[in-house]
Amino acid sequence: MSKKLLKGISKIVSSLFVFGSVATIGCLLETTTAKPSLGAEEIRLYLNSPLAIAISVESLENFAATGEITGDLGLIARFLDESTLNNLRQGLQRRFPLDLIQTHHLAYSPLGRDAIEQVGKVIKFTPNQNGFYGLRAAVIGAAANAESEGWTILDALKQFPTDAIEIEVGDLLNLQRELTLYFDYNRAAVKAIKEQAKIEAKSSPKPGKLSDLSQPGAYAFNRETLTVNNPALRQTQRGLSVNYDFPVDAYLPQGLSQPAPIVIISHGFGAVKENFVSLAEHLASYGFVVLVPDHVGSDLSYRKTYLQGQLNTLLSPIEFLNRPQEISFLIDELEKLVASKDRWAKLLDLERIGVMGHSLGGSTALSLAGAELDRARLVETCQQDNLILNFSLYLQCRGQFLPPENFDLKEPRIKAAIAAHPLASGIFGPEGMSKIDIPLMITAGSQDVIAPVVTEQIHPFVWMRSQPKYLALFDPGTHFATGEQSAAGADTIPEFLIGKYRNFGREYFKSLNVAFFEAYLRDRPEFLPYLSAAYGRAISANKPMKLFAVKSLTPTQLETAYGKTPPISIVPPAVETEVTSVKEESILSEIKRTGVLKVAMRRDAAPLGYIDARQRWSGYCGDLAIALAEHLTEKLDLDLEVELAELPSNLDNRFSLVRDNTVHLECGPNTIREDIEGVTFSNPFLATGTRLLTKSNNQLESNLDRALEKLRVGVLKNTTTAQFLQDNYPQANIVYFEGANGQSEAIEAVRNGALDTFANDSVLSLAAIEKQNTFKNYVLQPTRPLTCDFYGLILPADDPEWRGTVDRFLTQERAERVLQTWFERIFPSELNDLEYCLNR
Repeated sequence: MSKKLLKGISKIVSSLFVFGSVATIGCLLETTTAKPSLGAEEIRLYLNSPLAIAISVESLENFAATGEITGDLGLIARFLDESTLNNLRQGLQRRFPLDLIQTHHLAYSPLGRDAIEQVGKVIKFTPNQNGFYGLRAAVIGAAANAESEGWTILDALKQFPTDAIEIEVGDLLNLQRELTLYFDYNRAAVKAIKEQAKIEAKSSPKPGKLSDLSQPGAYAFNRETLTVNNPALRQTQRGLSVNYDFPVDAYLPQGLSQPAPIVIISHGFGAVKENFVSLAEHLASYGFVVLVPDHVGSDLSYRKTYLQGQLNTLLSPIEFLNRPQEISFLIDELEKLVASKDRWAKLLDLERIGVMGHSLGGSTALSLAGAELDRARLVETCQQDNLILNFSLYLQCRGQFLPPENFDLKEPRIKAAIAAHPLASGIFGPEGMSKIDIPLMITAGSQDVIAPVVTEQIHPFVWMRSQPKYLALFDPGTHFATGEQSAAGADTIPEFLIGKYRNFGREYFKSLNVAFFEAYLRDRPEFLPYLSAAYGRAISANKPMKLFAVKSLTPTQLETAYGKTPPISIVPPAVETEVTSVKEESILSEIKRTGVLKVAMRRDAAPLGYIDARQRWSGYCGDLAIALAEHLTEKLDLDLEVELAELPSNLDNRFSLVRDNTVHLECGPNTIREDIEGVTFSNPFLATGTRLLTKSNNQLESNLDRALEKLRVGVLKNTTTAQFLQDNYPQANIVYFEGANGQSEAIEAVRNGALDTFANDSVLSLAAIEKQNTFKNYVLQPTRPLTCDFYGLILPADDPEWRGTVDRFLTQERAERVLQTWFERIFPSELNDLEYCLNR
């Protein structure tokens, strides 16, 4: 074997430990206990033949503890320089502060599954089998036996379920080559920005003496909390609906002589609004009204609920729509406040609104600024077979399960935006980023491993066509170079991911925010020098973290800095728009190929699918989807568990989501019928019927024909119950309700006397009053349902194989357990109705 090959293998082993393990687990942080085993005793490197080089875990353990190179490690180590050996040792010693529960839920989450599967392409059970199951068992086992300060890579190796870890040298060489190209190009891109900053600094006038914008301004301020309701997603005619309240912290400057510009701050995934107290206070001290909403579908509380095992998925695809929508609804609320209350009219200038977002919040800011979601590019990017080194794509790839339609998320009332460390390459692409048409600044960290600076900030900056645009690079800076940790989330991100010199980054970031919003919300050109390359160089001189601010960067500059064609396309070619009207394969074949089951379910139809009091997406349908995914994993004999992608549905889009192949099935209170083109139904899983909800002191006569005459009877529009009322009780005064709040509004109308009764599926009415804990206030009449409505899952009409698979699953023990869990104890009357209706 050549020395050159041995040296290459040595560097690869080091890279594997330091980059592969640390970056993967770092991504999970930003995002069944294992059975005991003897653990791996050695790592075998195969040279595309039976010949293998073995490195014992014992020699690695001794090296980590003492720095001494012993045994077979010596064969590899003599080809490594001192710096590489130090990095290897530090990687082996690094402790990951994840307990057993956190590790377990992360490892079983869609993001964790994807990340582990990627590493498993290199670290294998055998040279031909992805190491996914062994890696997952190893990290869970390591967490189960971890000391209080966390566990190490060596702890995970000891829990690997085979006595050896198999690695093909060919795979490692490809990985090492990609890593080298990737990191070399990263350094070259950073160099190109520095060179451009020099050019811009020389070509622009030298700024005179400027005040220090990192110091507080002259305004005192108060803080209060608003509550905003998000009733529905208004940007799509399909109405992907949600309905929940979310809190907003408002920082209000005092002593204003006129209404103030508004800055809205959007936090990152798994973060909290309290992460931006310092920045919000700083902007308020300069006379800006600052509003910081809590994105309840992707904040710290949501992530903790997931880690406790109470959520099906770490991030719903719909969150890419919900987040910008929440900002739009917040602005709607501000308009109402200004119109109705003199105090707010004197505070808020609704013509001057800006937004700043960090990480996933940065992506939110880009959407609001006009960047369009590019689902076709996302599908192409996320379904590639190659090893994905950009770990932010695991989060972005959840967006590929959105319906294939054009979502208009641009908020025209926003006049300027800052996107700090955003995720942009997959979710937007060049076409999406080119749609931005307002002043925008992107900030980036040169050492960001969560949202890699080249793909997620530098290239997207190049793609932008609008002017003015700015790119501010913090060097050295990580994903968190500009942020702060609140007490609530201080223990969730380890120090090695946060990085050093964050105190300098925060000060630079405060200055940039004040200058940018002064210039583009207050139209004050005297603040433009603060956004120049010369000012960035001046304020970071003699400091360990440098600030490089540029207004322009071209593909040619990046290519020149790298010296050859970059390993990543600077401007990737256009992706052909998806065609969804032609079904090219069966659903079972698609699931076997992609490993994904796509299910739509309601968020407003308890107990089938609903948002509970703790903002969790809960219900029978969610549990049934999990059981079906487990069943399909076994039926299709897949190496990895079927991943579940969940989308919300409603009365308006439940059929089209299935008919257009956006989802494989829809689960909700859907009465089986034969008049809907393009869809069919499974066998019934539940029977219910129409009953009349009235107040307890309002018993109806037994003769309903006479009892309903001229009564005000509420009903949900576009339902079979509405048609039943029209056909059978024409003498009733029918009042229609619709939308996400329709049912709750109808029940409230019964309570306050605006309605005499509400005709509805009894299971939905029971669940609604059970959620309100108001059973004693209402009665459902009559004892037997007026109709027998059989609920079935909505399925595509052109795939009988899939329908047969689902029907057989519904008769199995897994599905029966889910039905009994949700209905036998809580709603036993519905199971009685099933028996009654079947007999009838």
